[in-house]
Amino acid sequence: MGIIGSIRKHSWLAVAIVGIAIIAFIIGDLSKNNKQKAFAKLDGEEITYEYFNARLSQSERNNQGRNTNTYAFREGVWQDIVTENLLGKELVALGITVSDSEMTDMYVGRFIHRELLNQFRDPQTGAYNVEQVRNIALQIDNLPDTMEAKIQWIEYQERLRDDRRKEKYYVMLTGGMYMPNAIAQKIADISAKTSDVRVAALPYSQVTDVTLTDADYQQYFDAHRKELNKDFFGIDQKIEVRELVYAVFTAKPSEADMANINKEVDDWWNEMRTLEGTALADFVSMHGYYDTMFYSSDVFAAPLDTIIKGSAAGKLIDPQVVSRISAQEIYNPQNQMYVMGKVLKTEMRPDSLRFSTIFIPNENYKVQDNAGNAQSLVTRSVEETKHLRDSAMAAIAAGMPFEEAFTAFSHNAERDTSHGDSHWMHDGTILFNEEVVHHNIGDVFNYDLPNDRGHIIVKVTGKTAPKMKYRVALITRDIVPSSETDRACREKANQFAGRYATCRAMMEGAQAENIQLHNMLVISMTDSLDGLTGTRDAIRWAFNEKTGVDAVSGQIYASDYNYAVVALRDVYNPGKLTLEQVRHLNPQFESLVRNEVIGKQLMEKAQQAMNKSKDINGIATALNITALDTVLGANFMMPSLGRYGMEPKVMATIAAKNTTGLVGPIQGASGVYIINIDSNTQGEPMDISTIRQQYETTGQRSISFLVSVLLNRVKLVDNRLLYM
Repeated sequence: MGIIGSIRKHSWLAVAIVGIAIIAFIIGDLSKNNKQKAFAKLDGEEITYEYFNARLSQSERNNQGRNTNTYAFREGVWQDIVTENLLGKELVALGITVSDSEMTDMYVGRFIHRELLNQFRDPQTGAYNVEQVRNIALQIDNLPDTMEAKIQWIEYQERLRDDRRKEKYYVMLTGGMYMPNAIAQKIADISAKTSDVRVAALPYSQVTDVTLTDADYQQYFDAHRKELNKDFFGIDQKIEVRELVYAVFTAKPSEADMANINKEVDDWWNEMRTLEGTALADFVSMHGYYDTMFYSSDVFAAPLDTIIKGSAAGKLIDPQVVSRISAQEIYNPQNQMYVMGKVLKTEMRPDSLRFSTIFIPNENYKVQDNAGNAQSLVTRSVEETKHLRDSAMAAIAAGMPFEEAFTAFSHNAERDTSHGDSHWMHDGTILFNEEVVHHNIGDVFNYDLPNDRGHIIVKVTGKTAPKMKYRVALITRDIVPSSETDRACREKANQFAGRYATCRAMMEGAQAENIQLHNMLVISMTDSLDGLTGTRDAIRWAFNEKTGVDAVSGQIYASDYNYAVVALRDVYNPGKLTLEQVRHLNPQFESLVRNEVIGKQLMEKAQQAMNKSKDINGIATALNITALDTVLGANFMMPSLGRYGMEPKVMATIAAKNTTGLVGPIQGASGVYIINIDSNTQGEPMDISTIRQQYETTGQRSISFLVSVLLNRVKLVDNRLLYM
């Protein structure tokens, strides 16, 4: 009671303390928010998250039809930003630009951009369709600036301009890859010489009684530290790598699950077989995939392709276990499903269509103006428009050429120099697709726009050769575990994770429990664990500043019906690899050290033999070499030393010596060699222009590393992990 009374007596103090604590918490929180780390900084220039998202949205618009909801796609956008930033500064410093006249030349001139060549190529002739490009450009130029199509076109043009600027830069760099004539002449002279030699070889493989010491490993590591780091990190010398160890627990359907799945499939199959028309369409739409388009049989993956091929309308597709429906899908044997269906209709149809149009809109056809408001494209009434359509159809029926009718009646006649030509388009992608398919070439018909917005008069001008196509209704049922089976698997993963506090303990425990572990090297922007989509959070955990080496994540990472338990085995920093890390990472390291130690021993042994004799046969006898190998026509351009394989150091030594006699000992890749050059023959030197071209081409390939080289020259602060 005394304590309570004391608190009441000094209650003002308690209130003050709590108030101060709350204020301190708020100030601390505001301070944290104010000090929120930037998305990224490249060479001192901040790249904001808002800018990245804007670029991401732009790239998504440019790649419509492609799956852009992937981490790999977002990483590609980031790489584009980095490349533009680094190369942009180089381009500005060098004054490299692309003028408006050069832009015009890229579209309709002599130096067409490769992307335009691919997109606007005539499918029949393969030629670049310059008229189509002109037509598109004219139409888009007349659109309001706020329309999405025009915005995308401007973005597309700027992207091509930037690409051409980079192309100029790359051409300049590759042009600078030059070999002086004097060096090329020296290589030509050396390469013209061939030598017949005898070889006394001491292969490393013949020594089996070498025991490596810690000092041997350390000595080799100290001597080759830089190249060992470069072998692991490559040219990216600023990217930290972390090694994860993880176990994967996969939920598989139990016998009871399979019994339920099979019953459901049987029920669906029995019902589907009895349905026709709208009832069938509704049933299939509820359980699977109902498509009104026609496809050739090779669009489907096996075994559906062979089942559908040659089928008549009405053929039933019995339940099949497959891993994919479309041949374009990535094959995944774990993605098992039942598929069943029916061939609804078959037709001989073209793959591509071509037609010309006369566009006659009415007052109901609206577009956005510069302020973003919907405005009627024309003021013509519905009845007036119908009368104009009828006049156009009558004129064409009376013999007026379609091109003249286009000029006389089409709304866009002044801007469309192709006279309404659509160029080639894929079957199934057109608003009035079926009408074009089922009319003959030369036919003219009217198409009424939906919602009474006007009319389009269409003339069919081309079709590719028809092929058999099928309209198919399909039902799929994934073969997956029940929720009970899935929960049991997740609980098993949780129990495994709870048993171990460290990565080392988890590795030992997995071995004792006969559970397979996976190793994976990751960087901070790795998308997910191998084979497990949607596990980006595991990478984020591994690179969290609070995650220490040897830690086990307390979170289970789910990917479909897989659950991963993840631990951080080690952290590898560029230029700071330790000996133990190299021994773990490089499976060839022990062999490298062993060959180095053996090589030193054999070099000493070979040198002693050469000190006692100047005759290759006597040296071979002293070294217990039973037979010498003969290599005829050894040449600088031929790095292989007979049966000993690639020995560039040995071949270069032979090529550099113009006299005959002993050469060596030489410590090569596979052994120690003593060479006796028996004869040298000087042939005709190679043309130095050919040599220059070969070496310059090799140098030009290094341009692919340009961005990485530039990135290593600047400071990069990469906090994307906090945002992505």
